Formats: sequence, C-alpha cells, structure tokens
Amino acid sequence: MVLAQGGLNPWLQSAFFLSGLIGARLAVASWGGPGVFGLFWSVLGAVGGAFLANVFISRRVVLMTDRGVVVLEYGRFSTVKPTRLVARLPLGTAMGPLSGLWARTELAGERLWVHRRWHGSVTAPAVPHVGER
Repeated sequence: MVLAQGGLNPWLQSAFFLSGLIGARLAVASWGGPGVFGLFWSVLGAVGGAFLANVFISRRVVLMTDRGVVVLEYGRFSTVKPTRLVARLPLGTAMGPLSGLWARTELAGERLWVHRRWHGSVTAPAVPHVGER
C-alpha cells in the first residue's frame, strides 16, 4: 500500500500557507498593527491558505497486489477511507524509481507525488508463471 497525492505540487502547499499568513499580517498591519487581534488573524490566514491548498489536491491509495495495481481515491479532509475506484492497472505496472522527499511519478494518466515514507513500499508485484494463481 502506498499513499500518494495528485494535483498540486506538495512544495506549493507551503506557499499557500505562507501567502495566507503574510496576507493576513499585511491586512492586520494596515488596520492598526499587531497584538492579540493580529495574532488571531495571522493564524486564521495561515489555516485558510492551508485549507485552500487542500482544495487543489487529490488523495490516492495505490494497492499493489499479486493480481494487479488498484488506485483508489480518499477524502480530502478525512482519514484514509477509500471512496472511489480510480483505476485498475495490469500486473507489473511500475511506479518507480522514486527518489527525494516528494517523488514525482505517473500512474493511471495522473501525476502523483509520493512521500519518502512510502518509497520502500513501492515494488512491482512479480508476474505469476503460467498456470499459477
């Protein structure tokens, strides 16, 4: 099993967070300066930026079995509970090689980003011999 995300580059998520934070700080500065009120709006702006980034992200679970590869979708703001089948791919479909903190790969016609935590789980299942199942 591998968790991946599609859509927005994961490094741009930080840009959304920071732009929300900086935008809120600039707005508060123009309204009268820092303080507890400014801190509240800064946190709210950062959370709003992170929320907006999640709108542009698609969440995927990639299951590699002895029969093939299955790509499932799961919710943006919930736990990993698959909600929809995205694709069934043939046995031996490869995701790798993967390297770096966020590895970019193409699967089922979609660009996906896989975090380093899941790189060790990415192995193409062996093709069974004729007569085996």
